[in-house]
Amino acid sequence: MNVSKSLLFLALASVSHAAIAAGADEAVPEPAAFVQKAALDGMTEVEAGKVALEKSSDPSVRSFAERMVADHGKANKELAAIAKAKGLDVPEALDAEHQAMVDALSAKSGPEFDREYSKHMNMDHSKAVSLFEAASKTADMEIAGFAKRTLPTLKQHRQLAEKLPGKAGTPAGG
Repeated sequence: MNVSKSLLFLALASVSHAAIAAGADEAVPEPAAFVQKAALDGMTEVEAGKVALEKSSDPSVRSFAERMVADHGKANKELAAIAKAKGLDVPEALDAEHQAMVDALSAKSGPEFDREYSKHMNMDHSKAVSLFEAASKTADMEIAGFAKRTLPTLKQHRQLAEKLPGKAGTPAGG
């Protein structure tokens, strides 16, 4: 009987731990942490978009990349203005992790580039939507407002990214 109670306790503890870990991903970020993450991610989208404009010959990838440069460039400026008014630090350059991703993309070309760029845009925009949904619940009204205003654009980017050619299992250029 003791063994079954112990197993039940361990099972419940594991479920509780898993629930807490899952909830941690959706935790409302502190404004300073949100600014850092959103700014780095936004700058990465702009830089990756510029690389795509140089490397891709696929019209849909190039069109998407132009939109990333414009939309994320605009959002980056708005976020920087909000953050500076609050006395929060805003990164001015990519950190090593984000720069490495841009460099890795830069090393690719042709259909391989389109595949990698598409994969990153899908993954990055799914993460961005989650981050901005969580930030929209912060008590900081300016940060929450920025997140809420930006979410529809990020969701649209995610939908567009899902249609990019060159994703795994999709022929490049089609």
